[in-house]
Amino acid sequence: MIFVRRVMLIASIIAGLGWNACFADEPGVFRRPALMEASQILQLRAILYARNNQMDEALELGQQAVSVAPFSAKANYILAAIHAKRGEDDDCVTALKRAQELGFRDVTFLERDPDLASVRKHADFANLIAEAKKPYERPTPKPASLKLGVALVGPENAVWDESMNLVRTTFNWKGPNKTLVIIKEHGEVGRKLWKWYSEKTASGNYGDLYDNCDKDHSNLNYAQFPQIFRIEYQPEMGGDIPNGLQNRILHGGVVIGNSSTAIGAGPYWRSNPRSAYVKPSSMASLATQYFHNHLYVYPEHIDYDPGHNGKSSGFGDVYPANTPYLLISQGSSYTDQPFLDVLACMLAAFRPEVKKVLVERGWIAPTLQQIFRSNYQTVEKPDDYLTGVAHPTVFDGKLIDPLKMIEATHSMTIETIPPLVRIRVEKQDQAIVGTDYFEAGAYHENLFDTPCAIARIGRSTKYRRQMTVSARDSVDANKKPLRFAWVVLRGDESLIKIEPLDKSGSRAELTVAWHPRRKIHPESDMESNRVDIGVFAHNGSEWSAPAFVTWYFLDNEEREYDEQQRIRSVSYHGGTDPGNYTDPLIQTPKTWKDSYRYTEDGRLIGWTRNLPSQEPMQFTAEGKLVIEKDDKGRPLAAKSVVYIAQPGRSGTPILVQLSGDEIWRYTYESPDDQIGKIQSPRK
Repeated sequence: MIFVRRVMLIASIIAGLGWNACFADEPGVFRRPALMEASQILQLRAILYARNNQMDEALELGQQAVSVAPFSAKANYILAAIHAKRGEDDDCVTALKRAQELGFRDVTFLERDPDLASVRKHADFANLIAEAKKPYERPTPKPASLKLGVALVGPENAVWDESMNLVRTTFNWKGPNKTLVIIKEHGEVGRKLWKWYSEKTASGNYGDLYDNCDKDHSNLNYAQFPQIFRIEYQPEMGGDIPNGLQNRILHGGVVIGNSSTAIGAGPYWRSNPRSAYVKPSSMASLATQYFHNHLYVYPEHIDYDPGHNGKSSGFGDVYPANTPYLLISQGSSYTDQPFLDVLACMLAAFRPEVKKVLVERGWIAPTLQQIFRSNYQTVEKPDDYLTGVAHPTVFDGKLIDPLKMIEATHSMTIETIPPLVRIRVEKQDQAIVGTDYFEAGAYHENLFDTPCAIARIGRSTKYRRQMTVSARDSVDANKKPLRFAWVVLRGDESLIKIEPLDKSGSRAELTVAWHPRRKIHPESDMESNRVDIGVFAHNGSEWSAPAFVTWYFLDNEEREYDEQQRIRSVSYHGGTDPGNYTDPLIQTPKTWKDSYRYTEDGRLIGWTRNLPSQEPMQFTAEGKLVIEKDDKGRPLAAKSVVYIAQPGRSGTPILVQLSGDEIWRYTYESPDDQIGKIQSPRK
């Protein structure tokens, strides 16, 4: 039944993309990222079933993954591995040949993948190895011409890149004449840019692109920036033209862009950034754009307004993470305009030699973020840059200082280019679904991991969570030695511990305790359920743009901890009862209360679950449902439990528990033994 539900869910995703597009032999290049995302879901499910030796289900999902994305080498390779595990060697070889036609060239996988063990005796396997050793000529698009301020995008100058799941476009920058007009109007900002440009100390905007992704609803006033080429999409692309979050295309130039849109109604209402922040695949795309000179602006719409549950007009800060990959404007349509304008001015203000280095390294976006944040009006003194006032989730366009920002941009030299900070998790506490927290199988605590933003969801009932994070991958353009700062930007500092693990601070151990909802700072009327830790690199003269480690705690839970910081009880809301708003795409609401029991020496015995209109249920410390007790009330037998999502009344899923088929037996060494020993299950 669970398998059927998952297949139906994936089928609905595919249906939303269009049946003909999904199963055509050659889907259009601009459809491929979305189709690949759907295929990746199927691929992951197929792998899980194969690991559990449920090979019929694995084969069905593997075949669907290839049908959705027949252009994917990875999907064909996974199908080949499934065929091999089923002993279908000829089918495996056929799928491997198709994967190689699409660019698969990993000899090591062919030689060492244990799933392919039986196929290595196949008569065609030597030919597969020989083919894998040959270079693969990846499709390359023909650079499009730039004409009359327009960079026209269509299939002929675009190619899908499977390694990034992005479409790449290219343009012929040698073709058009460079206009001498750098900017129109803009008062003192315009006069400064004209002066610098005439002195040849400002680069201007030649090489810069503007990408509007809301069908010209909120356009940059590009007439005032004659050197910027605006991206236009061929009319015949129809529904493939980006509209909303732009996480599908990597354009061939320096890009600023926007979409002044949001999902304004229904249970999944959200701004474009929040659409990305709940999906690891989208975050990987945004990170790639960030490191390829792309920076987009989106309004928060109603994702960042004072209030709670829509009362007093807002919900507070409902973003589950903070990242440097975007700029988010306070408000709705057109509030992105001052951001676009200042970014265009900043790009024009860079010294030519500085901009050249930044473009070549892919550092334009991080450098723009560093300049923008350090010169935002709330940053009154240099030390403020290492505080939350410089790094809010959302920025107010009224607090932008264009003159100060272009002056800071123009003053930058090659020697003062800020470093680039990169972070990664080395180790972390692990939480177990069914005991530490209760969710449908696809949900876990890791929201996403990217080089400049790591996001976690605080699902576990443990009071404290710990992780070790490294910033050793950080780099400086001039190879200067770096030191690091790890700072609490948002959260209760008494509940957060940051312990540097080396002299430079390139590694740190982070300990974050459970946080209830709180004001983002004492004087603010904005509330949040998120902890933000900022990571910064310093090269002796400049701080980097931020990287973030964030923890988001769920607002529809009421928790009590005892004096030893052990969980005492959790009341979950929002399933069959009203509850505080929590994004349904990161949490499946439920309605029950768990009360926990411990031995005198502090070991967990289990918990009692109270559901509405039902008798209390007893659970063991391993999360099994007690079905038989002895005369002391100790479990003698318990059933396994599965948690799944089912449709709820509001149009979003709710979490329900189902009893499994396995029965576990408990034995006790003495009359005083409260924990007991668990024996292997039986059906």
